[in-house]
Order: sequence, then C-alpha cells, then structure tokens
Amino acid sequence: MMKPLLWAWSLLFAFMPLFVLAQTQNVTGLVNASDGAPVIASVTIKGTTRGITTDAQGKYSFQNVPGDATLVFSSVGYKSLEVPVNGRDVVNATLERDAQALDEVITVAYGTARRGTFTGSASVISEKEIREQPTTSFQNALIGRAAGVQVTAASGQAGSVASIRIRGIGSMNASNEPLYVIDGVPVTSGNSGQMSDYIFSTNNVLNTLNPADIASITILKDAAASSLYGSRAANGVVVITTKQGQSGKPKITVRSSIGITPSWATDNYETADVQAQVNMLYSILYDSRISAGRTPAQANEQTLMRLNSRNWSPGASYGNPTTAYGFGIHGYEFSTNGTSMYENVIIKGKTDGIENREGKYFDWEDALFRSGIYQTNDLAVSGGDQNTKYYTSFSYTKDNGRIRVNDFDRISGRVNLSQRIGKYVDFATNINIAKTTKSGYNDTRNTGGNYFMQTRNLLWPLYWPTDYKTGAPFTARYGSLAQNGLYYDNEWDNKTSDFRVQANPSATLHILPDLDLKTIFSYDNINTKDHIYYSAKHFNGVATTGSVSEMSTNSTRMVSSTTLNYKKAFGEHNLDALVGYEAEKNNTDFQRATGTILPSSSLPTVATAGKLDANAYSWGNTMNSVLSRLEYNYEQKYFASASYRRDGSSRLGPDTRWGDFWSVSGAWSIDRESFMQNVNYLSNLRLRASYGINGTLPSGDFGWRPLVGYSNQYMEQAGGGISTIADRNLQWETNYVTNVGLDFGLFQQRLYGTIEYFNRDSRDLLQNVPISRVTGFSSTLRNVGEMNNKGLELSLGGDIIRNSKLRWSVNTNASFIKSEVTKLYAPAGQAKGNDIIWTDPTGGDARAQYVYREGESIYSFYGLEWAGVDPANGRNRWFVNDPANKAAGDFELNGRGATYSWTKANNIILGSALPKVFGGFGTDFQYSNFTIGANFIYKIGGKLYDGAFKDVADDGYYWERIRSQIAYEEMWTPTKMNGSLPELDGNDLTDPMQYSSRQMHDASFLRLKTLSLGYNLPRSIINRVGIASARVYANGTNLLTFAKYKTADPEVNNYGTRGWETPFGKTYTFGLEVSF
Repeated sequence: MMKPLLWAWSLLFAFMPLFVLAQTQNVTGLVNASDGAPVIASVTIKGTTRGITTDAQGKYSFQNVPGDATLVFSSVGYKSLEVPVNGRDVVNATLERDAQALDEVITVAYGTARRGTFTGSASVISEKEIREQPTTSFQNALIGRAAGVQVTAASGQAGSVASIRIRGIGSMNASNEPLYVIDGVPVTSGNSGQMSDYIFSTNNVLNTLNPADIASITILKDAAASSLYGSRAANGVVVITTKQGQSGKPKITVRSSIGITPSWATDNYETADVQAQVNMLYSILYDSRISAGRTPAQANEQTLMRLNSRNWSPGASYGNPTTAYGFGIHGYEFSTNGTSMYENVIIKGKTDGIENREGKYFDWEDALFRSGIYQTNDLAVSGGDQNTKYYTSFSYTKDNGRIRVNDFDRISGRVNLSQRIGKYVDFATNINIAKTTKSGYNDTRNTGGNYFMQTRNLLWPLYWPTDYKTGAPFTARYGSLAQNGLYYDNEWDNKTSDFRVQANPSATLHILPDLDLKTIFSYDNINTKDHIYYSAKHFNGVATTGSVSEMSTNSTRMVSSTTLNYKKAFGEHNLDALVGYEAEKNNTDFQRATGTILPSSSLPTVATAGKLDANAYSWGNTMNSVLSRLEYNYEQKYFASASYRRDGSSRLGPDTRWGDFWSVSGAWSIDRESFMQNVNYLSNLRLRASYGINGTLPSGDFGWRPLVGYSNQYMEQAGGGISTIADRNLQWETNYVTNVGLDFGLFQQRLYGTIEYFNRDSRDLLQNVPISRVTGFSSTLRNVGEMNNKGLELSLGGDIIRNSKLRWSVNTNASFIKSEVTKLYAPAGQAKGNDIIWTDPTGGDARAQYVYREGESIYSFYGLEWAGVDPANGRNRWFVNDPANKAAGDFELNGRGATYSWTKANNIILGSALPKVFGGFGTDFQYSNFTIGANFIYKIGGKLYDGAFKDVADDGYYWERIRSQIAYEEMWTPTKMNGSLPELDGNDLTDPMQYSSRQMHDASFLRLKTLSLGYNLPRSIINRVGIASARVYANGTNLLTFAKYKTADPEVNNYGTRGWETPFGKTYTFGLEVSF
C-alpha cells in the first residue's frame, strides 16, 4: 500500500508547477512607449479572441488570465510585442515606435491602404476628434481639422446644411460639394425635401448619420486618391468608415451628454437703446418734412403727429388717430422741448388703457429666443470572434435651437455584421435606419418670419404683443412690417421628416490566397415628408382662408459594384491590381397635395379643405462605369500607382456622355535608403507626386435636352410648350490635377508634418449664359470657361512633452489657396469672352454681387467703390472709376474723380472673398487621468460682405425701423462731424442698398472653436463594480472670437457673405461615457 501512495505523492509534487501555471489570475500592468509616454494599446491573449484596451494612461487590468499565457500588446504606430505571463500578476510592456502613422491603415477608394504605401493626398480625422462635439452633423466637427478643407454653414439653425470645399472652387454652376462615401459606397448628401421652397429652411440628409457611429473620416484630395471615383470626385471625396466589431467579449458602451446654448458667440447687430432709436426716427421724419417745404415748427408738429399715431398729412383728416403708423397705438405719446432736427424726444405712457406703459418696454429678444438645449444618448454593443464580428448601436439626439420655433431630433439604429463562411467566403452587411425631424423658420431677409432679423431691425421695444387698451393680442402688422410672432406662432407650423434606410450587403470570395472577388450592393432610400400649415388667422393664410401642404419626396440610390483584386509579393516586389464594374441608379418621386379654405384651425388637413390642388412628378439619372487600378512597390521604398475609370452618364447627350478619368502617382521613402541609415533623428521622409483627371457632371438631369412642359392648360385641356433651350453638345467639366507632397518625421515622430503643393485646372465649366429673348428664353446652359485653383498646404504636429506622467501635444495646419478664372470662351466673332455677373445664391436675397472675369478671383466682389463720408456735410461720396478718365467726376478726392451720386459711379472689382490663408491649430494635455484640449480656427485676409448691415445702418430709407448701436454712434451730425456713416436723411436715399465697398470688411478672425476637459475614472475603483472604463467630460464651443469685424459673427458662408441667417451660439456641454 505504501509504495503506490509514495508514487502518487511524487507525481503530484512533480507536476505542481504546471497546475499552478494552468490556473487563471488577474493581471495588471502599464504600457509605455520607449520614451516613457503612456500608450493606449490593445492587450490580447495570444491564440484567443480575448482582449482589452488600456486606458489613457496605458494602464490595464485583465481578469482570468492563464498563468502560462502570452500577452500580445499592439497599438497603431508601434511594433507589436509578445510577453509571457509566467504566473505573474503584474506585466508591463514597452513598445517601440514604428514611424508613427506609417503603419496606420486608412480607407481609400475601393479599399484600404497603409499610410506608408499610399501615393495620394489624404487627411484622416479620427473618432476621438469628433465624438464629444455637440453637433448633429459630423460635417460641423471637421472645421479646422484638415489642411485644404474649408467647412462653412449658411445658418446656425439646428439641423441646417453644412458645406465643405476641398482645395478651392472647381465649378461655376455645377456642384462644388465633395462626394460622400460611407463604408465603401457613394451616398446621397445635401439638402432633402422641398421645405426650402417655402421657408428656406434646409434639412441636411447627412444628419441621419450618427457621429458616434463613425470610426474615422478620410478626406481624399488629389486625383491619385479620388479619380477612381471618376466624374463624382472632382471636388474631392469624404470617405466615412463606421465602427466594426472586434474580437473579444461583448463590449457595451453608454454615452450621454447635454449641452446648453445661452447666448450667441458674438455680438450681432446689437441695437441702440429706445431713446436713441426714437431720436433717430424723429430726425429722419423731420428731415422729410423739411424737404417737403415745411417750416421747422411745422416739421416738428407733423413728425410728432406721426410718432403719436395721428394723421400727419395736411387736410381734412389732419391730426386724426390712425393705426397705419406710429407708437401711439401701442400706448405711448411723444413731445419735444424744441423744434430742431436733433431733439431729444420725450417718451411718456398713455393713461387711456388698461395699462400705462411709461418707462416699460417689451423685450422681444427674451420672448422669441431661449437657451438652446442639445442632448444625445448613445448605446453601442460590439464584440465577436475569429468568424463573426458585430457592432450595433442605438441613438437619440434632440437639439432645441435658440429660436423657439426651431427644433431637431434624430433617432437612429445601426447594425454592422461580418461573417466568415468556411475558408473562402466573407459576408458583411451594414444597415443604418434613421429618422430625423426638423421644424424651422425662414432666416432669410424676411420681415414676417425671421425672428432674428425682427429683433435687430423690426420689433421696436415700443411694440407690444398685446393691445394696451384691451389686453387682447395685437394681430395687425406693425409699422415696421414685422408681425407679432407670439400670436402667430400658434397659427402655423412646419415639419420636415427624413426616414432613411441604408443597407450595404457585400460578399468576398477568396478565390486564391492572393485573389479576391468582392461584390457589394447598396440600397439608400430617403423618404422626406414636408408639412406646412397656415391657419385662416395667419397673415400668410388670410387670403386663402387657411392653407396646408403635404409633400413627399422619395429618393432612392442603388449602387452595384463588383471588383477583382489581386495582391502578390514576389520577393521585394509587391503588386496590387484591381478591376471592377459599377452601376448606379438614382430616382426621385415627388408628390404634393395642397388644401385651402380650411374649415377650422383644429383640422389642418388636406382632406377637410374646401379647395384642393396637387402635383406629382419624378426625375432621376443613371451611370455605368468600368474601373481599374495598378499599384507596385519595390522594397517598400519605391511606389508607383495608376488608375483608370470610364463613366457613362444619362445627364449628358449620346455623343458626349462617356468620359475617361485617370491618374498616375509615385512615392519615394527616402528614409529607407541606405545612405540615410545614420541619420538617427529622421524617422520618416517620403516624397509623393501625382497627376490625374476627373470630372463634374451638370447638376440637372436634362441640361443637354430640350424639354416640353405641360403647364399651359387651356380650360380643362392639357397644353404643352417648350420649357428649355438646350445644348446637345454639353460636355463634362474636366479637372486636371497635379499634386506634390513631402511627409516628414523627426525624433521618433516626436515632430511630424506634411507639405503639399497642388494645381487644379478646371475646363469646360458649365454656366447659364444669356441668349436672345427672341427664342422666348433668357438663358441656356453651356460650357463657358476655365478656372484654376492652386495652393500650398502645411500640416505640423508633435509632442512637446512626452513622458510617463505628462503628454503635451500640438498641431496646426494652414492652407494658402488662390482661385481665379483663367479663361472665358469667346462667342463667335469676339476675341474675348464676356464677363459673367452673378449674385450670392444664399437665401435668395442676392445680398452680394460678383463677376467672373479672366485673370480675377473666382469670388470677386463687384460693385461701387464707396469713398466714405464728407466731413463737411455728412454726405456719401463715391469714386467714379471712369475707365477712360481717372479724374472724371464732380470733384477730386485723393487725386481721383469722385461724386455724391452713386448713379454716376462705375462698378469695379472691390476685392475677393477668398482668404490669403485659413486653417486651424490645437493643443492637448494629458496628465494622469485628466485631459484638456483646445482647438482654434482662423482666417487671414479676404473680404466679408455684410448684406444685413444695410438694414440696420441705412441712411433713412426705411422709416419705422430699428438701427444698430454702431449706426447711432458712427452717424454724422453737425456736432459729430467725424462720423464714419452719413447723416440721416428723410429723402429715401438708396445709397446703402447698392452693391458697394461700404458693406465690405476685413474677414480675418481667430476663434476658439472647442475647449474640452475630461477625467477618466480610476480603473482600480470602477473595475470593482464591473465597469471597464468611465469618463466624464465638459466641452465649450465658440467660446472666444477675435476679429477686426465686430458688428456680427465673422464666421460666414463659403461665399464670404453675411445676411440674416441664424448666428452661431456659445455651447457648454457636459457628458458621461461608460463601458462595460
């Protein structure tokens, strides 16, 4: 008995170490770079799918790790490291840098590429840079993030459309927007629905994409990067990659944030006080009476009559009460102590009503505006194993704008699934379903509906929403043409709702180890429903006894793409070849039903209307394409690439619809040469160059084809007629693009950057040109000219301090872009092309005028040159600018001919809206668990045209209107003869309304766009309750602005103009993110 027991005990002690090693344990540790800086890294158990990620300080805690396991540490820009556990409960790792970002995989046209092998020009914006910003659209989060990329918004309304320009302006008439690609498939972008036809309020269809689902954004800028997308990529490509599942146990992430916008980012046409407003109006009215031949006493009496709402015109009804003008009807009375033009008017309240308003004024700003509230809640679950990976998310976002009638909300869900089927087939599908709803208002130059304009120019504090005699709502139109929004807001409503379904199933067949066949089908459907209603009491519904319109716009985009990709390494030679075929179909169906003569405000439906009207039609286009790309590199030092694509589009005629687009490019990794091996401080040096061609299609589907319209009904019979004159030979706009770039890195990428030069020639530009009216039409679409964009882009970044406790990094980018018209095609019989004069299309108010002229900037302001105010008499002066005689004019000023009458002056180019340089810069600090970051945007040079200032600082043309504090302070008077604005005049002068340099300002500004502060809760605490990571953060947007132009917000649209669109606000956001 003893012998077997002894054997058993001997075996147990012999294998005891193996039993110990086979047991599991909790392992903690720290991951640093070789210089001591913490690294956010992935930590996995070798041979399994189990893994975790370190926190921002490089710390990790891994539960249930076998004692004999090997941990694999990896991070982008570092060499992977394997470390055996050997039974230890603390395993630290030090990672060596591998030329930061050169190892990074970026998404490019029809695939991916490593940064170090990519020969094109691209900027990458990570999820970290956009995820905590309080914006409904990812586009707004890109501002200032990438060189050569200019992002502007025409309006600060919640849910409005942002605009992106990549490397200048490439077209006059066709689109200047980039192509948007989500998970490898081109998608619909821009405004959706028809509400812009009614209230100019837009709903950005890209708002259906939840920014929290985005993993990265790659912006393709040159032909080598984008020409594989052919005719759609002339303006660059924005490639969006959504998040995918990773191998490992399920990860649940919950994020919630709330933001408040209590004020605008800057002053915006701040108004003078009530006393100053009344005094200015008195002066204008008084001057009009003097000009009509009245004595000072008569002028004073009649002006006070008007202010007191009494008939001021001599005659039988002189002095009788009137409701047509003045403030007497609002409970005020006015008098003066003298009879001059510049009296201080005494304001008193009337006592014949239920309320004496003396010393009281209504605050319309408080009544119509509010503190905007932004809130978003996101839930995401991801995980997978070596065969199946998944990412799912659900999100709800609500944005209540600063204007009380402006709201936006989004609810969205996403499922991204990939499945390996056996050895040879991979299946993936990305499905996104989202619904957005927006209610907006008309923020163009609209006196009845734009509350921002009303509070700055129309709604006097002397106006009240109630009648001072009865207390009933005041429903008549005010003397300034404004309306009582507090009353009428209950008598109308509008809503735009987008329901979007996107599905991108794909299958990849691994035919050979080096040969893959991939097919992807994309279905993108957007169903937009617009609703707008005016009751019979509303000023827009009185004439029709109420009206309601219901509209449906259903847009479907289907793309089928099949590619064959061959990748093979032959020793030091690496080959990558791709061929493919792609078909795209776009179709839009529109229906509208309108009802008028509504029976009741409680029945705002078309079905109950007394009179009905309807319309319906559809439009669309198709494209077929073949594509190919060949890439080669030798020893990872010498790289060459070429691409070719042939597109055929239904938007052009049979003889011109096929276009060929191609590119060639190369790169040289100089730092890998043997003669550079001893240059230890240089960690990266790559030279890139490319040349290629891509194109732009006409915006309309039938620009090449004469159309017949059937809107000429005779009685009840359909009547048709030619509706367009077309050019059958209309051609593609074609872009010829050159790019040269240098990437560099120093001191193990402690400092890194890029310098790029580009040149873009755009030819056969499309534009509507005048034709003889004998044809019955005023213009037709033709290829009219050429333009050039060229510039220099600089990007620089690095770590000033980088150690185990503190990391301080900075980054900056700058873009120097020159855009000009190089040629206008001459009509038959002419040696030179004609100038093309056009106006800013923003809001339909034609606020600024431009000219296309050979050799001049694309955005050249065109108008009269204002010569300031004559200090002797307070009158406007204008330089005549006679092209034949510099001295021609009524008098000489600074050696040039000048005049007091703008009608005698000539239009000239006044300046350009394009800045000399624009960009952004930022800095990030990380100390222990704390992070702080700041990002600035800037613009230097260029002109800003203020199309709204003429309303708040006119010379007296508008009578019962509010004027700004600046206008009051700067107007010329006999006692203030150094005023920079003219003396007020009651003779309806239209000087300020002319397109002129009077409304132009220096567009330079610097803005603190975002300031963020975050804290990562210690894992040693939160892991005890089952939480993997937790972060709290605060974010401020538009906190500081420095600009020469201080009247309103200097961050304006891409045309360089400001109008009455909603300004941007200061937003303060607080959030929490927790992962399990």
